[in-house]
Amino acid sequence: MNQPLSKILVVEDEEIIRTSLVKLLERHNYVVNDAVSVKAALSRYNIKEFNLIISDLRLPGNPGSELINLAGAVPVIIMTSYASLRSAVDIMRQGAADYISKPFDHEELIQSVKRALSNAAQNQDKTDNLSEVTPHSSKDADFMSLEEYFAAFVTENQDQMSETVLAGKLGISRKSLWERRNKLGITRNKK
Repeated sequence: MNQPLSKILVVEDEEIIRTSLVKLLERHNYVVNDAVSVKAALSRYNIKEFNLIISDLRLPGNPGSELINLAGAVPVIIMTSYASLRSAVDIMRQGAADYISKPFDHEELIQSVKRALSNAAQNQDKTDNLSEVTPHSSKDADFMSLEEYFAAFVTENQDQMSETVLAGKLGISRKSLWERRNKLGITRNKK
């Protein structure tokens, strides 16, 4: 049985970038829909039916980062022309699958898309079968994404560390730890 094509939503207000991104993704055999704002995306689509969302950070109306919470388990890659370490950390803490600076390298973007889709599939497998939670690295890269690192670190250390220590080691709040663990379907073993 053939695997269904991944559906990707692109939310970008700059027409040239949006069109270019749609064409790039379609050339790589993804089914792509697009919108110019968060409001347009929400009014035109059920965003939870997509396999991945790629959004600009700065959009008319609401920022693209709002899609992270609205999308539920759907991974969101955030793009921005105004990249900084601070904004990257903030976006990743909110739960983005990745953070990409514009102008982006096409190959880098495609690798990020593949990684996010692979991680989402792995996380779905983890949710389906929690007894076999193991970290694995992406087949398309020699390094772990932040999401893979988080899942591996939490899974390996949660039984030896308190919530406060674990959150501190990750550089996040206990609330962020709980939210991220929840989103990834990682449960804490009760003793």
